Amino acid sequence: MSDDILKYKLVILGDSGVGKTSLFKKLLTEKFEPKVISTIGIDKRTLNIKINLPDVGEKDAEIALYDTAGEERFRAISVSYFRDSNGILLMYDITKQNTFENLNNWLENLKTTIGDNENYLMILLGNKLDLVDEKIEKRGVEIEDAKDFCQENNIFWGGECSVKDIDIEKLKNMFKSFIEEIYKKVGDVKREESIVIEGKKNKDNKKKKKCC
Repeated sequence: MSDDILKYKLVILGDSGVGKTSLFKKLLTEKFEPKVISTIGIDKRTLNIKINLPDVGEKDAEIALYDTAGEERFRAISVSYFRDSNGILLMYDITKQNTFENLNNWLENLKTTIGDNENYLMILLGNKLDLVDEKIEKRGVEIEDAKDFCQENNIFWGGECSVKDIDIEKLKNMFKSFIEEIYKKVGDVKREESIVIEGKKNKDNKKKKKCC
């Protein structure tokens, strides 16, 4: 693989059911899967994209993308993957206030695990806008509260969306913009392959399916 390829590690965090796995799969397959299996532990895939950098031009980037379990019993496993991350994508469900309030717990875990390491950036994304627009669910989190949260915690605001309905190009452009900001922050990391650990999947037949 060419030495010119930028390599970064990005972890998707948030409570169970907010849509992390649906986002993960849509980025990789460009399709929305209405039924997904809850992540058990960690799932890792590689995403190859092209980004545009000021004064540099177009560059190839290889992203080690980690989908993490949001359930409390798997929280310790997810936390172990915070280390040496370059980007953290935080997600919440805009119809469930508790998933937004629990972001404080995720930030506390980040602070405890990573400490004073500032070589990473965070972006916040609110999901399930379609449920509000279609009046299936009531809004649980106001957009201004989410923006204030970002400002208070030095987090990029990725906006609200529906992973189900969002145009793949719009989603990828948001993702590319975030990677470009990571480059500005940490430069060319040249991450070694040895630190990338394949996630574990539950291999028994007791997996439960749940919607996005």
